[in-house]
Amino acid sequence: MKTKNVWMAAKAACLGIICLGSCTQEEMAYQGGKQETTKLKVMTRAEGEATPPNDARIYLFNQEGKCTNLIGTDDINNNHGIEATPGVYKLIAIGSNDLSVYKLPDITDATDSSCIQLIDGKRQTDLLLASENITLDEGETTQIKLTLNREVICIKDICAKKIPADVTETEIIISPMYKNIRMNGKYTSDTDSVKLILTKDTEEGKWIYKGDSIFSLPPKGNPKVTLRLKTATNTTEYTYQTSKPLTKNHFVKFDIVYKEALKTYLCSSLVAPEWEGTDSVKCEFNEKDGTIVSGDIPVAGQVYHEYFVISVNPADRTAVLLRRTGEKNIASEPFMNQRAYEINKPNDATIDHWRLPTQEECEFYLKNLNIKTKEATLDIIEGSYYFIKDNKIGRIQLTVKNGKREITAYPDSGYDKNYIYRPVIDISY
Repeated sequence: MKTKNVWMAAKAACLGIICLGSCTQEEMAYQGGKQETTKLKVMTRAEGEATPPNDARIYLFNQEGKCTNLIGTDDINNNHGIEATPGVYKLIAIGSNDLSVYKLPDITDATDSSCIQLIDGKRQTDLLLASENITLDEGETTQIKLTLNREVICIKDICAKKIPADVTETEIIISPMYKNIRMNGKYTSDTDSVKLILTKDTEEGKWIYKGDSIFSLPPKGNPKVTLRLKTATNTTEYTYQTSKPLTKNHFVKFDIVYKEALKTYLCSSLVAPEWEGTDSVKCEFNEKDGTIVSGDIPVAGQVYHEYFVISVNPADRTAVLLRRTGEKNIASEPFMNQRAYEINKPNDATIDHWRLPTQEECEFYLKNLNIKTKEATLDIIEGSYYFIKDNKIGRIQLTVKNGKREITAYPDSGYDKNYIYRPVIDISY
């Protein structure tokens, strides 16, 4: 009987090694029968004092692009064996300290361009990716080293000094940041922002970030840095467009200084030596260029800056606003996506472009806005309104009988030119 050894080491930027096969050169025999197979064993081990990723998945794709094997964290840690037919494969590995924050493809629908989608409300983790083509031939020993590359930046050390005494809240917002990445390492068009809320220190005029480290995919182009200062009467923003991007696998530190004499804010971004490479970004925020963005806060069910507020998250200082009017004749996904980018956004700091409301968000505004025979700003009319649930397009039918409104949901109803498109948008305040 012919035998085969398959060994693969995946080194995660000094985090550890994932081995496909046996690191002790254990032989793995083909199984008999009509179709020859080779047995693959997966194990993890640490190198020196390093530890492997807490959570990992390995996908094997055949030459037709079909995912034939999916190896999970338990199988990797427990060194369980799997079987694969000899041939040419593409191997993609995903590592993280917590993969549960992502919606990952399963073996039935995975492709090498599948999206590693961040679940709404979750934060990015220390995400790593690797890809390699391998050949499993009968009677030979194949040894492959696969390096897991870090796909994120890490922000954790922020200090602001000499902030004016009347400031009650200090925030930093970095945007636009890529939100999702595909298994082949390419980004989707979705963007997000990173917001850091600072805490006033015992030292006069000093504000520091005390939260956990923030991981983020790199920015889309050169990022915009916004310094937001809130007093008892208003909120003022200072914005600076950087001239260089932030690079993945870099550890970012922000030092912000308010210089009383110069009336400027100085922002510098440095990278710690334990991460690869060095970035240095300096931003000057002139006091005269500050913009007052609000003198109040949004409240669910009320109007904020001429937009109806659907929900508010005070902890993250984010809110969901409803477009002031709806429109019909949106009967396809491409046209709907196009409109989401064409519609003017609120003047507030928007986190993303317009999107379809969830079923709960749609029901909320249909229950609370005034019903008119002809739609006007901040009003609604009888009809079917689009919503999205589980990535499927649905509609909610609003009717009025005997002076009372009735709301009926129809999930997975698809598109129709008579349905009303009234999107929502996420903002920070």
